Amino acid sequence: MELFWTRGYERTSIQDLVEHTGVHRGSLYDTFGDKNQLFLTCLDRFRQHSKPLFRILDEPGSPKEVLERFFDKLIEHAMTDEKRGCMIANTAMDLGAVEPAIAMRIEAYTLDIETIFYTFLLRAQKDGKIKSRHSLRELSRFLVNTRHGLYVMAKTAADRKPLQDACKVALSIMV
Repeated sequence: MELFWTRGYERTSIQDLVEHTGVHRGSLYDTFGDKNQLFLTCLDRFRQHSKPLFRILDEPGSPKEVLERFFDKLIEHAMTDEKRGCMIANTAMDLGAVEPAIAMRIEAYTLDIETIFYTFLLRAQKDGKIKSRHSLRELSRFLVNTRHGLYVMAKTAADRKPLQDACKVALSIMV
């Protein structure tokens, strides 16, 4: 997963995988079938790998404060994690429309994130802490888009300021 995440699918060869994992080529093929199947397995693993960051959304505070903490942590991660970005967002940009099995995983992951944000917003709405002219579904999708966009921006940003500015505007809709 780390190798695909860092280099992407196209720039990762079977030989790279053999060298990185220490597993013989035949064993990789016996276990996963081919590079594509191994990549799909890695996408599934990443889907589980990225869940801990979302625990912030269960912390106390106003929705805006909690989202500020969430996006601050995301920016910290995005700017310090070798600027790899989000494996799913990277894959969506590189291969999303090419391979149906990959597109399905990207869509499922995005729906997972949307559901997490929707649940967070629903709790906040029930507590009377959210008032918006937008539906919770629209807000959830906007937050997904913001999340993905921050990871993409971080890949080339020299510092955090542009990402923080984008978050500031995104959070302004939470009031």
